[in-house]
Amino acid sequence: MSIDNELVALQSRLRAVRISKGLTLSQVSSQSNGSISAIALGSYERGDRSLSTQKLFEISQIYGVPVNELLAPPSKGIDSGRVIIDLRKLSINQDSSTEAPLKIIQRIAAMRHDWNGEVISLRSTDVTMLKIFADYSEEEIGTFLQNFALAKLK
Repeated sequence: MSIDNELVALQSRLRAVRISKGLTLSQVSSQSNGSISAIALGSYERGDRSLSTQKLFEISQIYGVPVNELLAPPSKGIDSGRVIIDLRKLSINQDSSTEAPLKIIQRIAAMRHDWNGEVISLRSTDVTMLKIFADYSEEEIGTFLQNFALAKLK
């Protein structure tokens, strides 16, 4: 992987983690006590501004995740044990075949008290339960995950 690709992955990861925590740029700025402005954070996420190691550690601390979580590309797919689902896309889908999976995923989120309404990280056990209760075949669960995963599965 090239350095440019690594930087783009870091920028995407910064935004994805912030969104998964349910934080706006302004909220992160407030939590940083002004050491990171909303404008600067947005610039880091877009790649318009260089990110220092110190700022990376500060962001990591605000998000409550280890720095390596921000640096490592998120693993996706059933084999990795985690699939991040875009709930916004799933919620606005007009296909009646997604009603049951949406309800199941909403229940998973409620049980975890991890509801931000935008994305949810499904563990491999969650995917197994989704497959069982939505009565999906292997092919159907794969298609569902491909359609609603935040990033395309490999």
